[in-house]
Amino acid sequence: MKRKGNLPARALVAPTLIALAFAGLPTFAVASTDDVNKLVESVRSEALREAAHDEKRINEFLAAKNEQAALLKKAKAALAAANKRADQLRAEYEGNEKTLTEYEASLKERAGDLEDTFAIVRQAALTADNVLSTSLVSAEQKDRSDFLQKLGKGERAPTLDDIKRLWTSVFTEISESGKVVRFKATVIRPQGDEAEQTVTRAGVFTAVSDGEFLRYLPEAGKLVELTRQPPARFQRLAKGLEEAKSGMVPMALDPSKGQILALLVQSPDFKERLKQGGYIGYVILALGAIGLAIVIQRAIGLMLARRAIDRQAKTPEANDKNPLGRLHRVASEARKDSAETVGILLDEQLAEEASLLNRGLSTVAVLAAVSPLLGLLGTVNGMIDTFQTITLFGTGDPKLMSGGISLALVTTQLGLAVAVPLVLFHSLLTGRATRLIERLGKHSSEMLTNHELV
Repeated sequence: MKRKGNLPARALVAPTLIALAFAGLPTFAVASTDDVNKLVESVRSEALREAAHDEKRINEFLAAKNEQAALLKKAKAALAAANKRADQLRAEYEGNEKTLTEYEASLKERAGDLEDTFAIVRQAALTADNVLSTSLVSAEQKDRSDFLQKLGKGERAPTLDDIKRLWTSVFTEISESGKVVRFKATVIRPQGDEAEQTVTRAGVFTAVSDGEFLRYLPEAGKLVELTRQPPARFQRLAKGLEEAKSGMVPMALDPSKGQILALLVQSPDFKERLKQGGYIGYVILALGAIGLAIVIQRAIGLMLARRAIDRQAKTPEANDKNPLGRLHRVASEARKDSAETVGILLDEQLAEEASLLNRGLSTVAVLAAVSPLLGLLGTVNGMIDTFQTITLFGTGDPKLMSGGISLALVTTQLGLAVAVPLVLFHSLLTGRATRLIERLGKHSSEMLTNHELV
């Protein structure tokens, strides 16, 4: 189909198609020529607009294609430059890696002795920490252990400052061992409460506060007051040290740095030892008390009898309140009897006086003999308990056997502690009574001799 003017072919086909479309429909009215022209003009305008739009899109696509081609070219150039730079860096890296390997080998060769030195420094730091962390000085200087732990267990090489600080820490401990220092610290009391108190430290051996001995707890970093204090004389020394301003004062030191004081807390006192002896121990003590009372009574009686005999020997008048006076009374009453009768009467009176002077001493001897036997009985009971414990629980835990062993040893100790002094006192009092009886016998012989002469 030929074009009319500048209109495209599809613009000429459109009226024909429209006419045919209307021709097939029932026709109710005939369209005017103006309406058809308007329709044709509308279709022509739409076709021109679409053609312009398509041409614009084609131009934009061509422009974008050129731009993308330029960008692609630029990117390829950048990639080539980057690859070239990467090759240069790779070569440089390989060269540096080779140089670094050579330097590391040289460093390792030169630092061989330093590694041994660093190992020695780390070991020395851990060894020093084992000593310094349990020292009383750590209650005042709390940051020493952290530094030594880091130095001993750290992976980095110790620096010269670290070595100097380690050296300073050790020498500070040596220096503090000869000083008496007062400082404020938290003290844990036996009741469990804590209080800020003034602590006096005698070197690295002993720490006291308010006259009470203290022990250092490394795990808590605090001082704790002993639940059981040393004897009073040591507490007086501690009080004197706290009150001293200058000069030299006596003080009890713990050379084990707290171990002896810790054992002191665990060791039983006198009451606990008596309790360990059981009922047999109390029986032994009761017998000892009875024996001691008899010894005191007899010692006083023999002393008074000796003084009374001395006074009676100086006067001719007979006094029935002393043994010699009673002998004089018997001799004077039998003045008219024969010498044989007087001798018999004096011997009877002398035997009675000897019995009075020896009264109670046999009881002391019996108690002295029974006490160790009771101690032996307690020993047997204790060993029986020990063997029963071994049968039930074995020998794995010695604490389970400590009760029977304590009973066995404590009762023996108490029996000997009671028997030994009773034996000594019995021997002493028996000797005094024998001397008094011999003196009375001498006076009795003199009285019999005088009677024969008369």
